[in-house]
Amino acid sequence: MIVRMNKVTIVIKSSWMDDVLNTLGKTGVVHLQPVAPPENSTIAELREKILLMEKAVSIIPEKSVKDSFSSFNEEDGFVLAKQLLGFTEEVKRLEEEIGMLEIEYEALKVWGRFDPGEINRLKEAGILIKLFKCRKRELSKIPKKLSTNIISEDGHTLYLAIISKEKDISIPLEEIDVPVSGMDKIENMIKEKSARLQHKQNEMSNLYDKSLVIKSALMKSREILTYEEAKAGMGREDEISYLKGFCPEPLTESLREMAGKKGWAILIENPLHDDPVPTLLKHSKWTKVFQPVMNFIGVTPGYREFDTNGIFLIFFSIFFAMIIGDGGYGVVFLIATYIAGRFYKNISREKIILFYLLSITTIIWGTITGSWFGVESISQLPVLKELVIPSLYSYTQESESNIIRLCFLIGALQLSLARIWFAARLYPSLTALAQTGWAALVWGIYYIVRFLLLNEELSIIAVFLVGYWAVMLILFGEQRGEGFVKGLYRGIANFLISVITGIGCLSDLISYIRLFAIGLATREVAIAFNNMAGDIGFSEIKSIVIAICILIFGHTINILLGAMSVLVHGIRLNLLEFSKHLNIQWSGIAYRPFKIQRY
Repeated sequence: MIVRMNKVTIVIKSSWMDDVLNTLGKTGVVHLQPVAPPENSTIAELREKILLMEKAVSIIPEKSVKDSFSSFNEEDGFVLAKQLLGFTEEVKRLEEEIGMLEIEYEALKVWGRFDPGEINRLKEAGILIKLFKCRKRELSKIPKKLSTNIISEDGHTLYLAIISKEKDISIPLEEIDVPVSGMDKIENMIKEKSARLQHKQNEMSNLYDKSLVIKSALMKSREILTYEEAKAGMGREDEISYLKGFCPEPLTESLREMAGKKGWAILIENPLHDDPVPTLLKHSKWTKVFQPVMNFIGVTPGYREFDTNGIFLIFFSIFFAMIIGDGGYGVVFLIATYIAGRFYKNISREKIILFYLLSITTIIWGTITGSWFGVESISQLPVLKELVIPSLYSYTQESESNIIRLCFLIGALQLSLARIWFAARLYPSLTALAQTGWAALVWGIYYIVRFLLLNEELSIIAVFLVGYWAVMLILFGEQRGEGFVKGLYRGIANFLISVITGIGCLSDLISYIRLFAIGLATREVAIAFNNMAGDIGFSEIKSIVIAICILIFGHTINILLGAMSVLVHGIRLNLLEFSKHLNIQWSGIAYRPFKIQRY
């Protein structure tokens, strides 16, 4: 349920500003709406410091020691974070330099240990030494008058040093530039930089031990920033200041009483249609179960939209079961959920209940379709065989059309439910009747899709349903309280656009076939790995081990692919197809009350 909000305006003397903000921050019930842009030099500086400390915290290992410090301030944390990031950059630079030196060192190994300076001194003395790389068959290209020394060879590749008393020589071979430094010098550079690297890493480790200072300073700085933004966002008129915000209706009376005690002037009114009202969701024990999924997606319905958690939970459970499509995998999920709930106490109760529900629905679907790890013989066991629904049995050809028909039925139910729910919200407006027309169109399309994709006879019911939709759209689709006749004219004029939208409904319903397609793919992948293991056989210990490894690997990959498909397709059907018919834009602002502690 979306909690009703009241728009709140509090007017005070400017000298009371700090007292008001501290009181509201301690109470934590008002979602502030800035009257003025919350920007000044203090806020900009705080944001920069917070960004830097957040970056520092992100590189601190989870297992770092957390010493306790009796006294510190946010500036201490900022200084430590700045030092840590400086050390991090230096460590990164040193690691890159050492890496480049090691590559250079490896490249010099083919030439052995020598001093490149000696080559330059010999050149000044009239002795020219050049380095070349060539294939063995290319040795004939070297003039016999030149002294050729093979330094090393790597397969068919030779590394040569050619000596001449001439000022310059030209040989059609790949010449290698004389290196600037020899192996000894590079080796010393690597040792020196490695020592510096170790020293910097030790200093970083010492700073990790002070991670509590950085993290606490970050939290305190965020609180100060929240306070400063609220203060800068207040409106000012001479000696009078005021702030605006939104308060949940159940808490408004307590806010009014507090304002009376403090001597504030307060105006409480209903939000206007264009006000940026935040959304506060109040969940029942049932709908709260789906909230972890919504938190993962990170979307919020608008204040005047719908709380869809309950409907999403029901249909998402069905989608999950059909996409995973295997009762054996459901058992795996069930066991994993039990272990997680038993041994990982930090997992929320809602997540555990959600996964229990998803596991059970998957087991139920696998039971009625006879899908158990892609092994048909398991479904023929005495008890399981009795629980299979023959028309949905996975290993018969005719079951595919039945499951496709079921997918369309689920889609029609969900989409028409969205339209009926929307119509209930619009009642007693005449446009509510237009929404019933859209619900009728969904079912009309359901029969049309069965005709197009399943080659069934087109039911006459579809004609009446589409006709009802057309009549409702023309008569009531554009009624805006300006007179029935004007609305009728607009309905006729815009009907072509409605037809195009109706074609979109066809696409929405067909989208539900993905439940069948992905479930089928999951089953076929399972069967493929089973066959692969079966071909290897179970006659010898070696073949048994290999076959078991294949089965574990294959089914693990299949489960992971199924889980990814749920995230993509199961969530999509709720957030896109269903939400579009319910006219949810997911552009809501989450209710975040102004809440701080005194600092």
